[in-house]
Amino acid sequence: MHRTIPTIAALAIAVSTLPVQACGEGQFNMGQGMRYQGYLAPRPATVLVYDQDPMQRRSIYQGLNRAGHHLTVARNADDLARALRSQRFDVVISDLGNSDAIDAAPARLLPVVQRRQRNEAGIRSRFRVFLLDGASLGQYLKGIDQLVRGTLK
Repeated sequence: MHRTIPTIAALAIAVSTLPVQACGEGQFNMGQGMRYQGYLAPRPATVLVYDQDPMQRRSIYQGLNRAGHHLTVARNADDLARALRSQRFDVVISDLGNSDAIDAAPARLLPVVQRRQRNEAGIRSRFRVFLLDGASLGQYLKGIDQLVRGTLK
């Protein structure tokens, strides 16, 4: 009995030092009742969002900030041009209709596509990762991670 506790403690320490692989998003729970949940970005990125009405997705953008991403929101074409000139962004998020106005490499562009457009042939061949309109915070985090992971390799 006395040898069991040190053996279990040593095993727990050994397991906790093993490297782990993230799946694109991390979720942590705090407290006994697990009432608080949040996401952690495994690869924090600088993200530019081109959105003329950011209040619609304010909770998504706040969640991206809390997860560890550094977010800049451009509300009009002038703000977008100024932001792209002044800083390098890992990912640029914009509605598909505005994607032509963005001077970013297609590998870094994360377009938001209307649900009716998702099966169009040009979408899947042009963009390797995209979001559907109304996507959840987890889907935003996963899309950002896929683009960042792809550009880092």
